[in-house]
Amino acid sequence: MYVDICKYKRGNKTYKRVLLREGYREGGKVKHRTLANLSHCSDKEIEAIRIALNRR
Repeated sequence: MYVDICKYKRGNKTYKRVLLREGYREGGKVKHRTLANLSHCSDKEIEAIRIALNRR
């Protein structure tokens, strides 16, 4: 599992998407599954989740 942060533009606005994702293989291909949308979380909460995932 990992935290995926993506910034993208739509028109003149810039958006930030933060997702908790899982990578896995299916039929020899690497795929990604979104487990949770963390976009509403604060930067401190996102960093705490990232640290917790790295400690396992």
